[in-house]
Amino acid sequence: MSDSSVVTALLAAAAAENAAVYGYSVAGARLATGQDKNAARTAYDAHRAQVQTVTQWLADLGATPAPAAPVYRLPSPGTDNPTARALLAAVEESTAEAYADVVAVASAQLQREAALQLQAAAIREAQWRTTSVPFPGLVGRLDL
Repeated sequence: MSDSSVVTALLAAAAAENAAVYGYSVAGARLATGQDKNAARTAYDAHRAQVQTVTQWLADLGATPAPAAPVYRLPSPGTDNPTARALLAAVEESTAEAYADVVAVASAQLQREAALQLQAAAIREAQWRTTSVPFPGLVGRLDL
């Protein structure tokens, strides 16, 4: 695959990671249990670290992601526990989608790393949704 398609996919992954950090900062305070708040903090930290990783992947290809936006449009308001959980599930689905796109265009090593991030997002999504979805990262993108 071409470097430009990999860069494009990684730029989308960087944006998804920054949006995830924002989403967790909004929704985390609305979660009802200490266990959920701890899980949200762990996920928030994972997404922050992944922003740095994706930034390095891009640097290795001679590209730089856009800086994080001050705010992001969220798929739901996250104003109470149920909507916060739904928001976090949607954030993780969006992150999984971005990594699915990287997997589709990357070479072997980067493809493996992106697949691991897709898997991590799918696990977090299932936690917030309390059920799993078939083909995480591809929901709504497949004709099933």
